Amino acid sequence: MRRFFINSLNMIGLLAIVSFIILPSCKDNTDCEALIVVKQASDTTIVVPNAKVKISKMDVNIEGVTNAKGEFRHTFKLEAILDVEAWDETQTPPTYGKGTIRLEPDATVRKLIVVQ
Repeated sequence: MRRFFINSLNMIGLLAIVSFIILPSCKDNTDCEALIVVKQASDTTIVVPNAKVKISKMDVNIEGVTNAKGEFRHTFKLEAILDVEAWDETQTPPTYGKGTIRLEPDATVRKLIVVQ
């Protein structure tokens, strides 16, 4: 009986060690980057520089402006599903577009917003 008990403990210890080696460990870096690209609906090869961008959902509210390539980047600490709005006030009448982005840990997620 004692030998069975000792062998059982050895087997449990061996399984514990193997599971720590085989199972993936938690990642320290879980940053999620959003890359928003704003383009015109009339011609999606044309990017919209200086377009205003808003990424929001409940207590998240990030605003910014696209660069010369029509891109806006922001890094979040946690994954989430967020609403994205973009508008270009330089056009007459102003153009507007919206969408949704799902952030993923340790990745850059690209979202195209078409304004019309």
